[in-house]
Amino acid sequence: MEHPVLGIDIGKSKFHVHLLLPDGKARPKVLANNAQGHRDLLDWLEKLGTPVVLACMEATGSYGQALAR
Repeated sequence: MEHPVLGIDIGKSKFHVHLLLPDGKARPKVLANNAQGHRDLLDWLEKLGTPVVLACMEATGSYGQALAR
C-alpha cells in the first residue's frame, strides 16, 4: 500500500503542512507550533483517514524538535 506524503515547513509560532494523498489530491493546513497544534495535526490526519504517513520536515533551528518527537 502506498502511504500519503506529508511535507512540513516549520516556523517559530506555526507550521505549514501539505499532505499529498495516493490519488494525487493535496490537502494543505497551517497549525500552531505548540503542543496543541501537534495534537491537532494528529487529529486532522486521523480525520482524513491517514494515520500513517511518510513525513519530511524542513529543519529550522530547534523549532521542529518537539514536533519530530
